[in-house]
Amino acid sequence: MGGDRDALTLLLTDHHPRLRDYLQRKIPLALAGTVDAEDIAQESYIQVFRHIQEFEPRGEDAFYRWLATIAVRRLRNAVKKQRAVKRGAGKLGANPARPGVEDSMVGLLDLVVAPGQTPSHFAARHEALAAMQAALAELPEECRQAVWLVYIEGCSIAAAAAEMHRTESAVQNLCYKSKQRLRELLGSRSRFLSSSG
Repeated sequence: MGGDRDALTLLLTDHHPRLRDYLQRKIPLALAGTVDAEDIAQESYIQVFRHIQEFEPRGEDAFYRWLATIAVRRLRNAVKKQRAVKRGAGKLGANPARPGVEDSMVGLLDLVVAPGQTPSHFAARHEALAAMQAALAELPEECRQAVWLVYIEGCSIAAAAAEMHRTESAVQNLCYKSKQRLRELLGSRSRFLSSSG
């Protein structure tokens, strides 16, 4: 809560297995193939980074209970969306062939790494993921939404534009600006990126 993002990342990492298993048990059987507990957990962590100041440490296990409340809200939204898609009420469904959200985040990291830099200082996959989560949390809301839809969810620019009620060129511009900003944020953290030479 004091602004130490690394401490928050470690706290989330500690709670991750418990939260993922909890979410997995709450996913309706009919949607098990389209709603993923891992994806919901990662989306929830971005919300936690954005709203950590709202957390009130009341009693034992307060942080996990707060985190689980956020995650359950995200899960309910995802379930509603997928049920609407199944009924034919929506056109922006999950692509069953798309990689998991972690793979997408690491892929996004590769996209924004500046020439001459590599993510070589990541000791493990979860560090790469934590770095991208922290950087995404610092983007303005519409930029984060555009990046999430296009690079994490795997939507086309047209589908993302429809979801955001923006023009395709506006979404392309948001994605471009977001990649530049992510590059700056990640590049400013020497523990994340290093010169390849």
